[in-house]
Amino acid sequence: MKVKFLKKKKYFIRRLIGSIFILIFFILTFRAINGRVYKDYKTDFATLKTYEKKVHAIGFNILNEKVYTAKNSGICVYNTSEGEKVPVGHEIASLNMMDDTSDLNDELIKVNSALSYKSKNHVEYSSEKSIPSIEKIQNFLKDENFIEAIHSVDGLDLYSNNNLNISELSELINLSVDELKDKKEKLQNKISESNYTYSADFSAIVSFKIDGLEKYYTIEDLSDYTYGYLNSHKNTGRFKTKVEVNKGDNLYKLINNLNYKIALQIDDIKKLDSKRIGDNLKFRNEDVLLEGKISKINKSKNGAVVIVDMSQNFYNVYQDRIKPYDIILQNEDCLEIPKSAIIKRKGEFGVFVQEIHGLVKFVPIKVVVPFEDYSYISTGDKNSVIKLKDKSVKTVTLNDKIVLNPKQVEESKILN
Repeated sequence: MKVKFLKKKKYFIRRLIGSIFILIFFILTFRAINGRVYKDYKTDFATLKTYEKKVHAIGFNILNEKVYTAKNSGICVYNTSEGEKVPVGHEIASLNMMDDTSDLNDELIKVNSALSYKSKNHVEYSSEKSIPSIEKIQNFLKDENFIEAIHSVDGLDLYSNNNLNISELSELINLSVDELKDKKEKLQNKISESNYTYSADFSAIVSFKIDGLEKYYTIEDLSDYTYGYLNSHKNTGRFKTKVEVNKGDNLYKLINNLNYKIALQIDDIKKLDSKRIGDNLKFRNEDVLLEGKISKINKSKNGAVVIVDMSQNFYNVYQDRIKPYDIILQNEDCLEIPKSAIIKRKGEFGVFVQEIHGLVKFVPIKVVVPFEDYSYISTGDKNSVIKLKDKSVKTVTLNDKIVLNPKQVEESKILN
């Protein structure tokens, strides 16, 4: 009985093993018939990148600017702030020369009194003169022009009666009315010379960023701005606004903010890919992207200077004369793919994209720039279509599985 049992057990095991082999055979045969046996390739997706071709440059601001200096020593009061836009005639600053004008004021009081005395209604003359001064003071206060208001208050007593004795006016009374008026005008001019008002000559931006290079960078002959010239005039000075000033000290400058130029100094003009006068040029300083039109190219042995006409982004660049820039020659969205995935098939460069059942499809590409391990390829238009020679073809998308080792692909597995 025991021997029979063992024989049956061995028979059962052999049947089980045989059944498993038969099952495996049928599965393999079924998958082969239905095309389910295929090789799984190692793949990866393309990555969206931005390719930027750029050339380093040093930019020098060429501005339409005018520096104003102190006419004399004294106290300067500023009525504007850095970067403020002012119209023509706007009062920017006033300079008080701190001269002692008390004697001149006393003399003017006497002249006014003499004129009042020689007039037919000298009592009314004096009072009438004080009324417009009060009106002016009120207007100055409304306009917040406090300096003129103070001057007018100081001058009120010049038209008051002052209770002068006739003996104090003896010399003046002997003068004619015209002579007194002439004397009065001269005294007023001398008194006014102790205060000087600075007003805007043209509509402009007020700046206190004076670097001492203003006279070297004027909008005149652009041929002067060579590589060597810029190197010779790049040491900027430091200016600090002062209240107590000496004669000849810099006070402020006015800058035309509507149009200006930037001279871009580069080592080699060949790096600019044959840019010409009249072409638009983009360049960047940190996060600020600028664009202008090339108006002049000055070539020399040491390098080149490209001068660009500008009309925008003034406030981003005007405060610093010299800044580093990157000239942007190309800026394009690309797909990054491994360089090993690229093959040449039927005269075209492309990659294999994995399809179902282990099949692949050859997809043409256009290489924008090759690197050591990766290449940037064109994304094409919105439909992922690129132009190759005289035809339009669909290229790789972000959803395509790119075969990393195309040498492993058998010719029978290629759909096209």
